[in-house]
Amino acid sequence: MLEFLTRQSLSLILLSYALIMVLLTDQLHSVMIIFGLLCALWRVAVFTGRVALLNKLITNIFTLICSALVIALVYQQGMLSILVHLVVLGFSLKFLELKSVRDVHFFVNTGFVLVALFLVFNQSMLMAGIAMVSTLLLLTILLSLHAKALANYQQVKLLSKAVLLSIPLAVVLFVVLPRLPSMWKMPLQNKATTGLSDSVSPGSIAELSQSSELAFRASFDGNIPATATRYWRFLTLDQFDGKTWTQSSQLKYQEQQVKIGKGPIFNRGSLQYQSENTRASTQSAATKENSYQIIIEPHYKHYLPSLDFAKATAGRVLLSDYSLRTLKPVFKRQAFRIDQFNQVDQILQSPQSLKQSLQLPTGGNPKTKAWIATQQASGLDSYSILEQLLAKFNQENFRYTLQPALLGEQQIDDFLFTSQAGFCVHYASTYLYVARALNVPARMVTGYLGGELDSDSEFLSVRQYDAHAWVEIWKNEQWQRVDPTAYVAPERVEQGIMQGLDDQSEFLSGQYLSIHRWQANPFLNQLRSAFAKADYLWAVWVINYDNEKQFQLLQNLLKGLPWLNLSILILLLLLSAASILILWVFKPWQTEKVPSEDRLFNKLYQKSTQQHLIREKGQTIADYCHALSQLKAAEPQPLIDFAKLYNQIKFKPNLSATQRKTLLVELSELQKKISKQF
Repeated sequence: MLEFLTRQSLSLILLSYALIMVLLTDQLHSVMIIFGLLCALWRVAVFTGRVALLNKLITNIFTLICSALVIALVYQQGMLSILVHLVVLGFSLKFLELKSVRDVHFFVNTGFVLVALFLVFNQSMLMAGIAMVSTLLLLTILLSLHAKALANYQQVKLLSKAVLLSIPLAVVLFVVLPRLPSMWKMPLQNKATTGLSDSVSPGSIAELSQSSELAFRASFDGNIPATATRYWRFLTLDQFDGKTWTQSSQLKYQEQQVKIGKGPIFNRGSLQYQSENTRASTQSAATKENSYQIIIEPHYKHYLPSLDFAKATAGRVLLSDYSLRTLKPVFKRQAFRIDQFNQVDQILQSPQSLKQSLQLPTGGNPKTKAWIATQQASGLDSYSILEQLLAKFNQENFRYTLQPALLGEQQIDDFLFTSQAGFCVHYASTYLYVARALNVPARMVTGYLGGELDSDSEFLSVRQYDAHAWVEIWKNEQWQRVDPTAYVAPERVEQGIMQGLDDQSEFLSGQYLSIHRWQANPFLNQLRSAFAKADYLWAVWVINYDNEKQFQLLQNLLKGLPWLNLSILILLLLLSAASILILWVFKPWQTEKVPSEDRLFNKLYQKSTQQHLIREKGQTIADYCHALSQLKAAEPQPLIDFAKLYNQIKFKPNLSATQRKTLLVELSELQKKISKQF
């Protein structure tokens, strides 16, 4: 077969394919990437004449086999992952049948679909720019095929002109078109994401703190709280097996209720689970201290960061541990507005929940228990012993590090009396163990601490390396926060993780290309700040541009046009949209010709409706004629003959014009005969 692709076209096809595969690397199984590379190399071999194109039968069989293998390979990752892999499979297999311009059109259109899928998973400004480059490459492929007579610079000029002309139209449509709800539900994938998990062991958050990925951004209506008070709550862990802290069955039940869209009963309205005595002693109306907007990165869970204290609003649930949840998982870059209060109505702690906060595994850590016994023998009460533990952290040779030594079976003993070096989880876990051993209810809270303020103090960027763990103890009939890390490395709490480390080379160790590692460089810091601000504005005004922002923006734009108000503008847009819809549906410039056999049946149907027999939805002509014959309003045989003749005219293949005309005459005579009988 004569090769229709030019070297330029094939090079552009390979380049665009490679870029799209790179974009989707995080979503694809490594086998798919290797398979795609082999398909591309095979097409290059076809172009150079080393091999021949496969015939259609072999290609189809190969496609079916590959589809089955791909589904089996990624079945456990969820429906969305299966769909992505199948589209990528079709994109790769298209190399096997690039035989005509039409095949290239299919290839390019599939590329557009994959770029759109990439934007489902990545919504940052940088990723959007890379997706735009991929789109331009796909358009360039079409130019190389359909504008071969033009020189390369002329093709670039034509493409640039088309893009520049489309930008104003795209901006106008983006600004004025209403944000309608999705017509379908995006299937969620079973995706492991970077972020806090529902279990914590010493070292786990230290590993997370080696990631500079963005967790969320926050902007405040009022004053931005001090760094040392910005404890962003995510999860509460109250079950300990000697090594790992997890959620108890009670908290897991609440999380499960959120997932099915119910939420705990106590969350409906303000929290009411208080005794009258407790209410009387603490009753002072909760006042709103601040409001802030969270723009959170997709993590495919229901977690929503919040400062103490938040209240539940529409679409959100406040759990009994004051953690905030969304009713729908966060699968895209999404904005949430949260009100911060100085307090919330306390939930009456049941004996069972307080008992859970005292749970410890039996046995183990004899040195720690001996130390506790020594303190008790000196006459100290439980809370005083906990103060002694914090003083021990502060005064002895404990240090804060991201690279602590491995602990043995007796984790608390090893840390407290041997290594004395660890991350926030080590200190929080030790403090929790001692508190529970002293019969003081306590629980671990994981989340983020601090956040980096941008140069103009407009918003905070909270990254994965800001992950933190602290403790809450039950004291004076309420939960009170205690952060043991503050007694070892106060700089971590007041300034940030990098400042809290004795050895700052531990920060993002191994990520030498990360711009966040080189925070001491003024130029890189300025560049990082500028990009963060641009990305923040992108998230606010593009990703989260909703109907409310649209309404406010249009109102501001219309202030200079007193004769045109928002109502008139919306009315004009609606009338224009309705006119376009009517023209598109009815197409008055087109006249649809009804086939002769259908016209004859319609005449018969008009007569038959007089006998009160209405044709049911989906009922065939043969079934209708049979039902009509049962009424004995006409002879059955003509009706049966009419149905057979109609189907012959309608569906018999290779019917000549003469044969069709003859059959139509017979059908017309039958129609007249039956109508007379009616």
